Amino acid sequence: MEKDVTSFIDDATNEKIDGKTFTGKLDDVAADIDGVMKPVYNYIEAQLNLGKLGYAELKLTDADVAIRLETNLINLPLQEIKRISKMISDEDKLPVNVYILMISPLVNASGLRIDEVSSADDYIGHVADYAKTMNEWVAQHIEAVKDHLAQEAEREKETHKKAPAKRTAKK
Repeated sequence: MEKDVTSFIDDATNEKIDGKTFTGKLDDVAADIDGVMKPVYNYIEAQLNLGKLGYAELKLTDADVAIRLETNLINLPLQEIKRISKMISDEDKLPVNVYILMISPLVNASGLRIDEVSSADDYIGHVADYAKTMNEWVAQHIEAVKDHLAQEAEREKETHKKAPAKRTAKK
C-alpha cells in the first residue's frame, strides 16, 4: 500500500485520519497484554482493509501513558505533522507502514518510543503473527514504566524521611 504524500499531509493536518481510543489500567495491561491490546491491533487492520490510514491507542487511566498503533509514511508520530511534512514533502508517494508507540514521560527522557512493526501490506491478514512481537514490545516498555514509577515512589519516601518535622510554636 502506498499513499500520495500531499494527500497524506493534508489529511493529517486537517485531522481526517480516523482513530479510536481505548482505556485501561497499568496492572491490567501487564496481566493480559494480548487481551487488552487486541482491539488496538484489530482496529488498525480494519482501517487498512478499508484502504484507510488510522491510529488506535490505549490510554492508561492510572498512569501518564498512551500506547498507540499508527499507520504512517515515516517513523514520527502523526501529531508531529509539521516535522513529517518537512521531511517528506518532496516525495510523490511513499509506502505505508505500521508503527507502535509509547508516549509517556515515564518511558524515557524524550517521552516517546516508536518502532516499526511492518509494512501495511504485510500487516493485513497477519495481525496474529505480529501480535507476539508487539506484545513483547508492550511488556518491555510497561515494565520500564513500572520500574520508573517504583523509583519515583522510593524517592518520594526518602524525601519524606529526610524532611524535618514541623514544629508548632508554643505560646
